[in-house]
Amino acid sequence: MKILHGYNITQGTEVHVPLLAAIEVAAAGIFPSGSIPDHIRTDFTPVDKLFEAVHKGLLWVALAHEGSPVGYAFVQMVENVALLAQMDVHPGHMRRGIGTALVGQIAEALRVRNVPALYLTTFTHVPWNAAFYGKMGFVALDEANSPLFLHNILEEERRHGLINRSGMRMLLGHKTNQNFLS
Repeated sequence: MKILHGYNITQGTEVHVPLLAAIEVAAAGIFPSGSIPDHIRTDFTPVDKLFEAVHKGLLWVALAHEGSPVGYAFVQMVENVALLAQMDVHPGHMRRGIGTALVGQIAEALRVRNVPALYLTTFTHVPWNAAFYGKMGFVALDEANSPLFLHNILEEERRHGLINRSGMRMLLGHKTNQNFLS
């Protein structure tokens, strides 16, 4: 468990899963009107995907001091690399390093598993998304340089109305003591 200014970053459990949809929906509310499809504002990750992530040790949650989840992230393994499938922090707890801590904890756990890279897809037209991930070492990939699985994910996202998306990659290398919170 990693402690961050009154928040704990820890592995998610089955108890956390039913509480995560509210965080995801609240986080979607920060996007300006018209910047994302309306259905994204009310959609949330199916609980079966989250339970699967729990069972595979691929769900992390940020807990407030009283123990309630205020953020989460989960990873899906694709081939021999990881995809940051979803990450959300409740707007009432944003800009406190929680997202950075979640990604840092995930990167460290993946290094221990000798996973070479962490990929994600993100909005390109929202100014804070790519910049946030870039500060942590993610690099934007054009589709010509994206692995096939990432290209397929971006195609699937477009079919669901998610445009202005691109892939990013963080090379993980070997296990280190790098501190993502500095």
